[in-house]
Amino acid sequence: MNDAEITKRSTIVCYGTSITRGYPYVPEGDTYPAVLERRLNRRLRLDGAAVDVVNSGVPGENTEEGLARIASDVLGHKPNLVIVEFACNDVRYEPEKRVGLEEFGENLHEMIDKIWDVCTEIIVCTPTPIVDAFHVYSQEVDFYEPWGGCNNALLEYDEVVREVGDAEDLVLCDLQRSFMEHAVRAEFDGEIDDADDLRCLGDLISRYDGVHPTIEGQKLIAAEIYAVVRSMPLC
Repeated sequence: MNDAEITKRSTIVCYGTSITRGYPYVPEGDTYPAVLERRLNRRLRLDGAAVDVVNSGVPGENTEEGLARIASDVLGHKPNLVIVEFACNDVRYEPEKRVGLEEFGENLHEMIDKIWDVCTEIIVCTPTPIVDAFHVYSQEVDFYEPWGGCNNALLEYDEVVREVGDAEDLVLCDLQRSFMEHAVRAEFDGEIDDADDLRCLGDLISRYDGVHPTIEGQKLIAAEIYAVVRSMPLC
């Protein structure tokens, strides 16, 4: 990635949920969009910022709600690159929030089609894991018992993200893999007996709710997206 490739991606929109927004535990300046912006501009070594990374994350949104604001919060910025992060609310059990797998895929396709109209570069992210042991929200209901926990249900949405990414020929940022690699390393080092337990991710995903990345988790997301951006050929 050279300087010209960075500056031609002068407006990057991060479009997603509370994972993107950093709500409720991470200050704005430590969210992955903010960290990504600093790292890209540091690479340029310029006095003024050449890349603007817009945080268009809204807490609690599923893909249907995300679609309702795409014109103003994504397309309206006239982005050169869009990073798409959804799934953690589509998997919720409340009827007014839950989006089935087929509809979830259709919504992602519609998002991508709308983004293509204004932007030729899109990165789609697999969802970060849910640590069931910390996730009191899902423990209070039996809805997720058929999957053996909310994270296993989320993995079905992960597969849909991959399928849509393949069908649309998108660049994938595999956040699920990145966080799981951390867990597997902990198992290898003898810190835990089984990486699937995921409690070892407590430094990356909040122990308060098992869903939202910590400051360190946001930094990991930013690093993974940075690695993808710097490897992308300029369209």
